[in-house]
Amino acid sequence: MKKIFFSVIATLIFTSGIYAQEKQHKIVFDFTKADTASFSTVVRHAKNIISMTGNAKLEIVCHGPGLDLLMNEKTTVQKEIEELNKLKVVFAACNETMKRRGIDKSQLLSQAIIVPAAILEISLKQQEGWSYIKE
Repeated sequence: MKKIFFSVIATLIFTSGIYAQEKQHKIVFDFTKADTASFSTVVRHAKNIISMTGNAKLEIVCHGPGLDLLMNEKTTVQKEIEELNKLKVVFAACNETMKRRGIDKSQLLSQAIIVPAAILEISLKQQEGWSYIKE
């Protein structure tokens, strides 16, 4: 009886470990900071998540001052963004912020996509089951 009990427990532990590795994480980041330390932090977080999971879906939504992360003349992490974009990390720029600040698409990194409004994009992702991180 003890052998059966321990076999069942071992099977449950083993299969839960496999499930945790196979689960695909979907995370949307709400990025609003214009300082270069924050640029490095969000990039580091994305790299760590990708390296730990191997299959996470990440979207970094930039609005307000955080749009500077995606601007050619202001970002300090262009190379890292290029690398992460190759790993399917999405970098989204808020069109409402762009209009308010008079920013044209040509001023953004080529890896950036434009979403109509950051808040709506984040809300949509949450409705689709994505986890929310305020960065």
